[in-house]
Amino acid sequence: MKFKIGDLVSIVSSQSRSVTYDPPALIIKAYISQPKIFLHNKKMNKLWLEEEDIGVGAVYDIMHQGIVEEAILEEWLISWKS
Repeated sequence: MKFKIGDLVSIVSSQSRSVTYDPPALIIKAYISQPKIFLHNKKMNKLWLEEEDIGVGAVYDIMHQGIVEEAILEEWLISWKS
């Protein structure tokens, strides 16, 4: 696992890793699983992951702008630098 609970991270844009979304997010849980794109639609989530050829890997639950986001893929996050 690249990040640990309590780390601050930035969410990177799907278009360019040099573009990030502010403010930083807080890692609240780290585990191995499939990422969740569609939190409440397992069928669509499975379809999207298959189309993108994404399987099980390191994922994180994060707190971003007061909202908990579940199962964020490690490659979608980078260390936050102040």
